[in-house]
Amino acid sequence: MFTLHGVDYFILWDQVAIGASFFLPTTATQKQAFKALQPYARYLGIELQVRNRCEYGRYGVRVWRVY
Repeated sequence: MFTLHGVDYFILWDQVAIGASFFLPTTATQKQAFKALQPYARYLGIELQVRNRCEYGRYGVRVWRVY
């Protein structure tokens, strides 16, 4: 679980395979989201990419596991 802009998110990292992605509805920018996720990525030894998106009429970020 991690907190981004006061909202708690629970990610099942063992179910996020390489090439998979998930959407986080948030007002945070991609840099803010990446900074919040980076400690978890380092600990797990994975690499993430984060991009701003508007999906299903909601603003947020999409996170891809690339390694």
